[in-house]
Amino acid sequence: MNKTILFCVSLICLFESHLSAQTQTVGTFINNTEAFDGFNLLAPTGSDYTYLVDNCGQLINQWESEYRIALSAYILEDGSLLRTSRLSSDATPPFSGGGTGGRVERYSWEGDLIWSMNWADTLQHQHHDIEWMPNGNLLILGWERHSYAEALEMGKTPNETENDVWCTQITEIQPTGNFGGEVVWQWCAWSHLVQDTDESLPNYAEISDEPRRFNINYTANNGANGLNPDWMHSNSIAYNESLDQIMISAAKWNEIFIVDHSTTTAAAMGPEGDLLWRYGNPMVYQRGTIEDRTLFFQHNAHWIDEDHPGGGNVLVYNNGRNRPGLEASSVEEITLPEMANGTYPIEDAQPFNPETYSWRYPETLDAEFYSSNVSGAERQPNGNTLIANGQNGVAFEVNPEAEIVFRYVNPITAFGATTQGNDPGNNGIFRFPRYASNYPGFQGKDMTPGEVLEANSWITGCESEIIDLEPSYSEAYPNPFADFTSIHVKEKGVLRVYSTSGVLLEMWEVKPGETVNIGRKLNAGCYILEFSPKFAQGSFSKRMIKL
Repeated sequence: MNKTILFCVSLICLFESHLSAQTQTVGTFINNTEAFDGFNLLAPTGSDYTYLVDNCGQLINQWESEYRIALSAYILEDGSLLRTSRLSSDATPPFSGGGTGGRVERYSWEGDLIWSMNWADTLQHQHHDIEWMPNGNLLILGWERHSYAEALEMGKTPNETENDVWCTQITEIQPTGNFGGEVVWQWCAWSHLVQDTDESLPNYAEISDEPRRFNINYTANNGANGLNPDWMHSNSIAYNESLDQIMISAAKWNEIFIVDHSTTTAAAMGPEGDLLWRYGNPMVYQRGTIEDRTLFFQHNAHWIDEDHPGGGNVLVYNNGRNRPGLEASSVEEITLPEMANGTYPIEDAQPFNPETYSWRYPETLDAEFYSSNVSGAERQPNGNTLIANGQNGVAFEVNPEAEIVFRYVNPITAFGATTQGNDPGNNGIFRFPRYASNYPGFQGKDMTPGEVLEANSWITGCESEIIDLEPSYSEAYPNPFADFTSIHVKEKGVLRVYSTSGVLLEMWEVKPGETVNIGRKLNAGCYILEFSPKFAQGSFSKRMIKL
């Protein structure tokens, strides 16, 4: 029976005998008919450049800044690029933390700087993420400095470090002119502290009686890092216009928070600014134990778009750092409880609902899929989920059946483009956002694909062609398997086994009629089997599961 597949057609520039010995290391590996077609924003963590590429890895547009990326970047609906940039600290002593930014820049489609703003001084510093609002304002995720003396006045237990506390701050900016803007709203976690060590202070209470506030003495599970000035290490911010709510991810607390944006700045300093909802680690507010913790240094918490499958639910990349039993990542969908009286209800002596996720990829954790930091995921309009395994520079897309339908390895490092066939090395990415081909920002723009980003690549083009090919190998049997699975190939080619994060694990050159037993050296988990025929373009891929 014929099998219809979508693949990238390679234009061969070397002799075929030489080409057969080459191994692809970067760029697009898989892009089949089930992948959602669009354009991907690539902002390598070690680069001053930001790239827009199609699903085949071909360049559509690029922007250059004088500053290194400070992780997040977005395409706005007018086609402009909004990106964060790194500035050093003006504080004394200088403050630094993971994801340090300090500057936001907006570039036209043509690459001209049209607006910028610095948010870095002795008392505050932007970091990790930003959010462009429908009203044209900007939400900045920042650190806010408080001295050790201030912390003691709020009930912090004395410690030998005497470090400042840089706490989470959210600021809404109305941009003005081509530089700067006006602060129109602000929320600070510092205004919502509670402690149970000094009864003489006004914020004294039993921690479990105040689940919507922050325990200033929480440092558990952070080890030696617990008294680091970067107290919460928030790393993402998202805005929901219909709810007028803001969501932030606090990695060190292993929690997601939702706060109300409909208040005034003054009201946000009081009870109206207390948390509407939190999830991930009820031990923090003493309504759970370590066994109740569900998040492990997570990133990219946000609402799924209402018009996408799962709309209104929360999607988060759960990094899995210090996850009991197995350090492995997962992408999780969380169903929010119904709101009541303008907030998310919580029962007496109980944690916030839900207890756990409603969907997860992969359902069975796999140590090969792991990124200890950065990373993200987003739901596509067709129900697929696009995942950025950031530490490894790999983006891949899974359909609702958890089958990988797209995979791309970032070829850009701090040293420029990786030569195809070479190990890219430090090619990390923060996220890999994809925009539909009909996105308003692309209307009227030249979207003609250019070359791929990787250097000296023999994979130099990609077309969305549907071609009928005779399958070149039999199905892996058995699959799932406990010891090994057998593959019978019909023609000469190369078999490869990848981890779900895109790492090449095993490879064989095979002859026509050969049967290969695969899997004895693999640990239990999910893998991708790929067969590349020698005398035909394209490749076939199949998910394998070892029990």
